[in-house]
Amino acid sequence: MPNSFNKGEWSEFYTFVKILADKKVYAADEDLQRIEDIFYPILKVLRKENGVNKIYDLSEQNIIQIFQDNQEEIAQVPTEQIKASVQKLFKEIKNTKGASFEVQSSEELMPLLHCDKVKAESGKKEDIKLVIHDSITLRDSEVGFSIKSNIGNAPTLLNASQATNFRYKIDNFTSDIAAINAISTRSKIRDRLLAISETGATISFDELPHEIFRKNVRKNDSLMPLILSEFLLTFFSGQGNAIAGLAEIVASSSAIQNLNLDFDYEDIKFKMKYLLLNIALGMVPATMWDGFLKADGGYIVVKEDGDILCYHIYNIAQFSEYLFNHTRFDTPSSTRHGFGEIYEDNGQLYINLNLQIRFI
Repeated sequence: MPNSFNKGEWSEFYTFVKILADKKVYAADEDLQRIEDIFYPILKVLRKENGVNKIYDLSEQNIIQIFQDNQEEIAQVPTEQIKASVQKLFKEIKNTKGASFEVQSSEELMPLLHCDKVKAESGKKEDIKLVIHDSITLRDSEVGFSIKSNIGNAPTLLNASQATNFRYKIDNFTSDIAAINAISTRSKIRDRLLAISETGATISFDELPHEIFRKNVRKNDSLMPLILSEFLLTFFSGQGNAIAGLAEIVASSSAIQNLNLDFDYEDIKFKMKYLLLNIALGMVPATMWDGFLKADGGYIVVKEDGDILCYHIYNIAQFSEYLFNHTRFDTPSSTRHGFGEIYEDNGQLYINLNLQIRFI
């Protein structure tokens, strides 16, 4: 099926169509609620398909003008015609079951909008490129936005891979390695860590084995590998999964307090908010990150009711607060990502734990 996609991918197409219809996007507060008096007028949507750039000019009130690379106008579409299709498109995406599916109403919209593909070509972090009127600089700015959808399952902020493994040293372990690794309960990682601790052994952070991910995390803060490792160990030890809830525990942990840097909850919260922001807008684990935001416009969220709201770079404080309070750690496949078992390397025992962050 050529146009069979998941809800997240369909949500990107829905966002594209809804922006064409509304010609603006409202800002969101830290609780993902619309701020009625803050919105961003959209002047153009820029879309690339099969190497061809298309410009959807929204400057006229009742018409959408579509141009190609050479600025030749290829179509004019009445805005009302698109508005009439938005709700139908949303309902189909929301109500259709399955991991991957077709959406009938898209078959009507795509020829009308001269779209060859549901998914436009985009960068690692930006899913849609817009030209907006910048009320601060009074200039028209071309900026990229990342899109996340709350339709269906909670989306991931950071996807697990072998690159996102954290390595921990196990010291003073005198029990049976095979017996620990054979634990296969529903919460086997937690139970293995508990069993290790019950032998009197200690578990402490060693390093991030993946060089690129290690460098990327350090760009956020030189202490971030240690801080993040303590979050991860606390999570897998069964003390909760919400990042906001774990921050207090991490701040008072011996690993953090032994740094003698007078860190408290607010320090840990600040550093985690900065990390989450960079993950959302710039950093990809296995790709060398230059420290700059890739989705330089911000973040668009498709809400469960079909509303789309954005966190623009200008309301980054609300966005970072939203990320801190609405994300959690998740347990990916230990087999696929190679973690959760004791192993020996040059006479030292280790165990890997894997990082995956998902929205609540």
